[in-house]
Amino acid sequence: MSTFLSPLVLPGRIATPSPAESSSPPVPMGLPPLRDLGAVDGPRLSIALMDGGGRLQDRGAVAVLGWSPGDRLLITLVQTSVVIRRRPDGVFVMPHKPYVALPAPVRKGCGALAGSRLLLVADPAHDVLIVHPEAAVQAMLRTFHTSLAAPEEEAS
Repeated sequence: MSTFLSPLVLPGRIATPSPAESSSPPVPMGLPPLRDLGAVDGPRLSIALMDGGGRLQDRGAVAVLGWSPGDRLLITLVQTSVVIRRRPDGVFVMPHKPYVALPAPVRKGCGALAGSRLLLVADPAHDVLIVHPEAAVQAMLRTFHTSLAAPEEEAS
């Protein structure tokens, strides 16, 4: 019997799921609803620099989520953003140093290169870290700026 290993690789240990674990149905990994960013317990926003190994240089995001070495993570690409959740069936393992690293195929899929700055949204209520690459942030800002200009154009 052959064992299937995910093509995504992160620094740290990768354990092969047991047959009992692998028979469970997949869980959708969509984005959770965005909570009020101004709330005291709301999501924490930060900008992180990504190094050549895919590590996000922001320990604060991991700290606010309470993730620890050995925690299992599921990393999913949703369009051009990355959703990272702590889950017992996660393929990736939090390393001893409190940094999250994006696997090479995920980095390629979201267009993040070494030296990229990424917007992190750490939401402890949903136990999720959402990573938006520069291109996604620029698209959001263009849409927002267009909406700001719209009332002025209608008035003239």
